[in-house]
Amino acid sequence: MTPIRVQIFGSGYPITTEIDAEHTRKVAQYVDRKMREIAHRMSLRSVAQIAVLTAVNLADELFKEMEKGQKMHQIAVEKADLLGNSLNRIAVE
Repeated sequence: MTPIRVQIFGSGYPITTEIDAEHTRKVAQYVDRKMREIAHRMSLRSVAQIAVLTAVNLADELFKEMEKGQKMHQIAVEKADLLGNSLNRIAVE
């Protein structure tokens, strides 16, 4: 595999992955954008602090999306149960 070179917050990184190169570039661009937002909003100078706060923010986004997915799954299960109960009632009648 050939590494894909990406730019994040002014530094270049070679990333070796089995995932599509374009996807990897989009992810790197997203991380870069988030780091720049944090740096601008917080007026921080330390790249390490910016990176840590960005990681915390990205983890928060991930957890929120996971919670949404779990809620949607629960709603789907409840709706499927209701539909199954309705079909059972119709079959009995």
